[in-house]
Amino acid sequence: MAAKDMFTGAKWGLSIRDGQSAQVGSTPRIQALNGMMHAERPNCDIFRAKVLTEVYRQTEGEPAMRRRYKASAELYRRFKPVIYDHERLAGWPASRIRGVQLAIDMHAHWLENEIDQIRTREYDPFEISDEDLKELKEDFIPYWKDKTPASLWAKYLPEDEIHRSQEGGFADVINYVASHGSHFLPDYPYLMEHGLKGQYETAKKCLEELDPDDPDSIDKNEFYTGLLEVLLGIKELAENYSDLARKMAGTEDDPERKQELLKMADCMKHVPWNPPRNFYEAIEIVWFVLCILFIEGAGPSVTYGRFDQYMYPFYKQGIEDGSLTPELAMEYIEELYIKTTANPWLLATDLAYYFGGYFRYPHLDVGGLDKNRRDASNELSYLCLRAMRYVKTTAPSVSLLLHQKTPDDLLIEACKLSAEGMGHPSFFNMDTLVSILEARAGGLQGRSPYSVDQILEWGSPIGCVEPGVMGQQYGHTDSCMINVAYAPTLVLTHGIKPDNVDGWGCGERLSYDNGFISQYTTFEKFYKAVKDQIEFAIKEAHRDSVIVEKIFAEQFQLPTYTLLLRGAVERGVDAASGGALCNIGPTIQSVGFGTLVDSITATKKVIYDDKEATIEELAEALSSNFVGYEDLRQKLEAAPKYGNDDDYADDIAMDVWKFFANTVRSLKNYRGGYIDPAVQMVQAHVGFGAKTGATANGRYAGRPLSDTMAATQQEDKSGIMAAIRSYSKMDYPAYTNGTVLDMWIKGSDLINK
Repeated sequence: MAAKDMFTGAKWGLSIRDGQSAQVGSTPRIQALNGMMHAERPNCDIFRAKVLTEVYRQTEGEPAMRRRYKASAELYRRFKPVIYDHERLAGWPASRIRGVQLAIDMHAHWLENEIDQIRTREYDPFEISDEDLKELKEDFIPYWKDKTPASLWAKYLPEDEIHRSQEGGFADVINYVASHGSHFLPDYPYLMEHGLKGQYETAKKCLEELDPDDPDSIDKNEFYTGLLEVLLGIKELAENYSDLARKMAGTEDDPERKQELLKMADCMKHVPWNPPRNFYEAIEIVWFVLCILFIEGAGPSVTYGRFDQYMYPFYKQGIEDGSLTPELAMEYIEELYIKTTANPWLLATDLAYYFGGYFRYPHLDVGGLDKNRRDASNELSYLCLRAMRYVKTTAPSVSLLLHQKTPDDLLIEACKLSAEGMGHPSFFNMDTLVSILEARAGGLQGRSPYSVDQILEWGSPIGCVEPGVMGQQYGHTDSCMINVAYAPTLVLTHGIKPDNVDGWGCGERLSYDNGFISQYTTFEKFYKAVKDQIEFAIKEAHRDSVIVEKIFAEQFQLPTYTLLLRGAVERGVDAASGGALCNIGPTIQSVGFGTLVDSITATKKVIYDDKEATIEELAEALSSNFVGYEDLRQKLEAAPKYGNDDDYADDIAMDVWKFFANTVRSLKNYRGGYIDPAVQMVQAHVGFGAKTGATANGRYAGRPLSDTMAATQQEDKSGIMAAIRSYSKMDYPAYTNGTVLDMWIKGSDLINK
């Protein structure tokens, strides 16, 4: 019996999260596919590890780019296709459903110590066979453990800084070091018009026109020769799927399934090499591109972008010529959602604690404006929202780009989806998105390289909330995390991490010693010291991450990502080296903003304004985790709090908000742009909270920090509108890598009493 026969709405959504129901969707086919996906456990595939190890051993001493491009081409040529019952979209990035390619070149350094626990660890365990485990331990890990970006990066730094940057809990770059090839908006519009054949012809022409007397031709010859090989490898992979589908059709007894397989064979013979001829082939390109990017890259957040815009011409054509119906289009979209959900993210154990749930953060966006500032929604916008109501998968994160011209009925459709309780859709303000992108990677006074037309036509969120423009941008958008909540405590502990929390460095120096606590005779002096601590963390994370950027550019090129950047082939520059129009990242995110604000505010109120304790007493209270200082803790907890429309706290919030943004935006990256600030997404506040000592807002050591840019949990006591008024005081466009606000609202708060 279908789940919708049992119950609807939020209860249905919760049942899927609880694993009580999986076979849902608009048709029996989709229900069966959904059930197949949920029946599998996340699993590791070592195919990528085998091929990379073999190619790198064969090419010792050859140029780095040549080795990297050969490896990518070989991955595609040798990948063994698999086609399951019920599916019509061909392609998987691994050999099994819910499989992930083990990126040995990125992960060997941590796998050496964690591989034996990968099947049983508490957060995000993965299945792997005994045979594959043995090969990893005896061959692949020993070969790669000293060659990963993290291992190479560590050679640039003193040992204590290596540990601080990955495990300390103040300034953290661990996600960036191990997640190369991520946070990307492929140039789907180009593929819809030209296919990969267009890039092949461009690369071939550029290679033929190289001047051998030009010194730049040395690297560009490697670039174009390798790129042509990668393109032919992708073509061969698609043709292998075509051959398999045709072979399966030859032995299929069900005439309907036989025709589906023959149609798949014809499709894969044509795309992605050629531009699509219909909606089916267009959505196949969309899915197939995600597959190959997840074979080559190790990170999350490869994103579908403005799906309803580049897919609509094919939808309209199919409806008009009778080859497509809205119901069939929605079924294709539901299959895309299921297959997207079946792509887990493999992380080291520490990172799995921050980003638990296997989720790879893909976006699919609908609505928005076109380049003439008209409403861009169409029939597909509605189908994409409706498809998620039926199929109820966790991915992709379906989003609505809101603006003043958003049709009421589209907004109602989005609200119906929201009521299902699955967390879809996200709502993004189009005006803010445009404002942020106009300053993306431009520094304090600069402008991004984007035109307004490009932003309006193809601007879209990436991953969680980070803004980008399809085909025009590359760079890791979730790179460095700064636990700003730690700063007031570290001022009073001389930069030393307390002994009563998790992670590396208890009793060790996480930051620097500001000096004697007695010097903080005024709030202004204390506040400056807090800012100095934040600035120290930002600049250390920046220095460390730029080293990683250099290593990526020199040794870990990304040919497939490069092919999906508009203009990169003509420029002759790999994505990792700056081939995009807009080169962003490594970005810097704040964690625990509300905890920071409340700690500064409470210190100002209790210590400096009301003089109910001395700064030395506060330092002792924090060092002892408030043991023996409960009276002081309660006074700190009773101080004004951010999120209540109280200017006493909100003025500090606005000031420190700008300070963080301006400090980050003043720094440059390795590829020529400026660093972008953001508010950290997902559940990092829990992991960082476990590593954070007691804070001056009355929080005990080890407890979670405030979530995203929201008020401290349960401290926004003046109602929803007061909280919103506090949040609205922040300068959102200053955070050019995006912001996120999680608000937890009780149902009773929404009832008009």
